[in-house]
Amino acid sequence: MIKNALLSLKKNIGKTILLFVIIVVITNLVIAGLSIQSATKKSMDQIRSSLGNDVTLSVDFRNMMKNRKPSEAVSNETSLTTTMADSLKDLKYVKNYNYQISTSANSNSISAVETASDNSNNQPEQASNQVDFTISANTTMKYLDSFTNNNYKLTKGRLLTTKDQNTNNCVIETNLASDNDLSVGDTFTITTTVNDETITQELTIVGIYEIQSTNEIGSAHFNNPVNTIYTDLSIGQTLTGSSENITSAIYYLDDPENAEAFVELAKKKSDIDFDTFSLDANNRLYQQNASSLESMQSFAKMFVWIVVIAGSAILCLILALTIRNRYYEIGVLLSLGQSKVKIIAQQLIEVGLIAVVAFVISLGTGQLTSHYMGNMLESSSASNVMQMGQKGDQPNENQNQSDSNQQKNNTQTKENFLGNMMQGPSNQELDVSITGENIIQLAGVTAAICIVSIAVPAAYVLRLTPRQILSRKEG
Repeated sequence: MIKNALLSLKKNIGKTILLFVIIVVITNLVIAGLSIQSATKKSMDQIRSSLGNDVTLSVDFRNMMKNRKPSEAVSNETSLTTTMADSLKDLKYVKNYNYQISTSANSNSISAVETASDNSNNQPEQASNQVDFTISANTTMKYLDSFTNNNYKLTKGRLLTTKDQNTNNCVIETNLASDNDLSVGDTFTITTTVNDETITQELTIVGIYEIQSTNEIGSAHFNNPVNTIYTDLSIGQTLTGSSENITSAIYYLDDPENAEAFVELAKKKSDIDFDTFSLDANNRLYQQNASSLESMQSFAKMFVWIVVIAGSAILCLILALTIRNRYYEIGVLLSLGQSKVKIIAQQLIEVGLIAVVAFVISLGTGQLTSHYMGNMLESSSASNVMQMGQKGDQPNENQNQSDSNQQKNNTQTKENFLGNMMQGPSNQELDVSITGENIIQLAGVTAAICIVSIAVPAAYVLRLTPRQILSRKEG
């Protein structure tokens, strides 16, 4: 059969070339669709592992403003407590957590880093009364976006962890340390006033960080991130005069896809009043990217199916016309006792030999197609990130100015990170070259197309008897 198949291919060279070209086109289109699916899956996995796995619990001042009566003052006595926050930290999906207190302080022993705006003659009169430092008190600094995204870089010492609980350890910015001739191990004091009582707190430096990228440098005093001092949560509680109240609680989930499920579970399992407090799932960037990539993945699946169906139909039509021209040959073979199975098998071998050569060539040309589709995907993803960056995220109204600045910085850092991630062709995780799984899938699709394209026209012809076939004129 193989010898007969080779002779038939050689004899009908025009048909052979036509089938070869069509199968090459089909296999290249299929590999393009498979490469899109592969690239989108890798992109979604990478974004999922990089962004949007945190959910923030805080006072919902926006909702309080909406629900208040006309001219009614908004209560500023509503506070989030550690008891409330603790009720969520052990829920399903929570991998880690961090409690935060954001407050402010002055100091008689060190000076804040001055900026041009501080010395401007256009500053409002109350600016001279503003505090010098922002105090960011945390359960741990391990998961802070500014540090995990390399917006801030530790240059000396270490960051604060849960082991620093109830200590006076702190981390300061390198410019603040330089201006005041401070280094790791030095101490200084900060002061604040709570209920008309002056509180003085001594701090010991265990780490110094450097700001790598921010748009907020140049703001006055405590709004300037170089004047931010990171401390343990207990220091924040001392400076605010409350051992229970915190500004916010951030829960880091095992997967950003579980953000909505976690919010629903928290509302069901806890006694927190969510008309007063809110759980903000900070996975907006992931959701927007995931939605776009999922749409592209769906398109890729539909594209592959369309190619398979259309390719099979075209091959069926061509082979039907070919078999029609071989009525006499088929009739003679049947008359000589050749079984219908062997006749179909010979047709399948002919197409199979062409498909094997086309398949091998497509692995090379498909590689180029795959990289082209991958570059197109990266450009599209980077464009989406830029558009989202222009829209920006609005800071929560329940945070003070320093929280808003930090949130802007974190958002910009995430956007820059994603933009860089999507652009780099050297990034191994975004390599959309043909994988072993793609080759197996392509082989299966190609084989299926060949079988269908042979079976349909052959079944139509071979249902006839040899006499009926021979009674028809060839051609």
